[in-house]
Order: sequence, then structure tokens, then C-alpha cells
Amino acid sequence: MPGIFATAVNCMDGRVQHSVNQWARERFGAEYIDTVTEAGPVASLAGRADSPGSGADIDEVFESIRRRVAVSVEAHGSKSIVVAAHEGCAGNPVNDETQKSQCRASATALATAFPNCEVIPVWVLLNGQIELLS
Repeated sequence: MPGIFATAVNCMDGRVQHSVNQWARERFGAEYIDTVTEAGPVASLAGRADSPGSGADIDEVFESIRRRVAVSVEAHGSKSIVVAAHEGCAGNPVNDETQKSQCRASATALATAFPNCEVIPVWVLLNGQIELLS
């Protein structure tokens, strides 16, 4: 497939889409960003990472995200994944530090599911600034 792909697992909130995709293009040298969105995805991904089998809803969302990322990795050859959380998230209305922790745990869960990919967690401010989470 021509072009370089990367994958973004991001909140569905339109305020953060552009900045995350642009950051991923620059960080990974990607031409195309496959975007997987959910309302506050890090809550479900972290819930699965922290306690497997922690509930049908979390497992379903985790599996849905995993399947969509797999299309990007397997069909488009993506080797890079950014997982993003952001301030003011209506889909995951917890404090910023909790979301950042969830984002880190989400990156761990995705790195386990896709061991041949680089997975980077980021925190997004509504002004478009992106902070790497370590």
C-alpha cells in the first residue's frame, strides 16, 4: 500500500481531532492517519489493562478498538500508534491526573496487543497543545 500510515486512538471530541492527527503526522512521518474514536476511550482501555474481565461493556469497547487498530496495522502497515486523552472530556468526566494515568495504562494495553508497534500516550489541551506522557 503506498504511503505511510500511523494510527490514532482518540476521543470522538472534534476539538482534539486535528491536533492529534497533525502531531501523529509529524512525529511518525506519516502521510495518513487511521483514526479510531470513542467517547473517552482511555477509560475502557485502562479498565481492561488494570483488571481483565472487568465487565462486558469495557471488554466490548476494548475489543472494538483492538479490531479497528488491527485493520490499520494489518491492512495499512501502521507501525505507530498514538493514544490520546484530553482535558474537558465529556465521555470520561474524571480529573486530568486520572485521565493521564488511564492514557498511560491504555498505551500499555495497546502495546501488549500490538507488540511490533510503537505506542505513545499523549495529553491534549483544548488549545491544541500536546504533551507526551511517560
